[in-house]
Amino acid sequence: MTRWYQHRYHTLFSHKLVFTIIPCVPKFLHPSIALITALVFFFLLRRERRALTANLRKICHSSNLVLLWKAYWVFYSFCDFMVSYCYVPRASHAELLKMLVVPDPGMEIIDRCLEEGNGVIVWTAHLGNWELASRLLELHGRPVNVARMVERGKPAEMMLRDLMSNELLRVVEMNDDATATLKLLHALRANEIVAIQGDRVYQPFQAEAQFFGSPAAFPLGPFLLAYVSGAPVAPGFVVRQSWLRYRVIMGPLIQLPHTGDRDKDLRTGLEQAARFLEDTLRVYYDQWLNFFEFWPSESIVEAAPASQDMMAHG
Repeated sequence: MTRWYQHRYHTLFSHKLVFTIIPCVPKFLHPSIALITALVFFFLLRRERRALTANLRKICHSSNLVLLWKAYWVFYSFCDFMVSYCYVPRASHAELLKMLVVPDPGMEIIDRCLEEGNGVIVWTAHLGNWELASRLLELHGRPVNVARMVERGKPAEMMLRDLMSNELLRVVEMNDDATATLKLLHALRANEIVAIQGDRVYQPFQAEAQFFGSPAAFPLGPFLLAYVSGAPVAPGFVVRQSWLRYRVIMGPLIQLPHTGDRDKDLRTGLEQAARFLEDTLRVYYDQWLNFFEFWPSESIVEAAPASQDMMAHG
């Protein structure tokens, strides 16, 4: 497993502090508190601030002063995201729907995919509120299998995993478990929903796609699953419209071709998803919660061979 980035405040104590205090504070005060909290972390997390500024420079092409202002609003978005953990995990389905400013346009799309009987892969990113997105998928009445990295020995990670698990919402831990991919494949063949974040590379099976004019690394795993299972890929995000209020954005369904050139077919799907993410970030750049430099200084290694176990069960 690739050891991923974590900031130094991603601790069990920090999360428990937030989850204990925030519910006791009137909701109308939350945005004001977040403005101050975001400013504090904007100055404390210098490495993260530099990374955000570098990413925003690729997206927005603004002056340094404007980029810093925009980076501050990313920290604000992160405050909204963390506070949402106080409400989203245990909210009823009716309460989840009340958090949307407009009806979910993805309901009909996902239902139509499930009618085909091959399951559906929801491709999302660390944009907006992906935890709310996972819970909204429960409304389709099918098990939702969320592919997630849970680093061993990190109590904060395990706490969030447990918060976002219930009878319909299952966390499939990717880590080094060779059976995780098979679990996702079997879920699709049972006509279930698989949700995967596609903007961080954890495993060697990856490829480059043009992203805001430069090559960037993306995982190919979601598209290999689609290729083997026949499930469509539904790209979508839940973005913040105001404090703890959101809307769902869905992109065109991606159905992978089978031309006989597997690598080319996988890249076709990846490029479509990357373009949708790119289009969304032009508007919601302040909600992309990746606090590391997304564009590498040198090219990544090309895609590694696909899992033999997975292909054998294809």
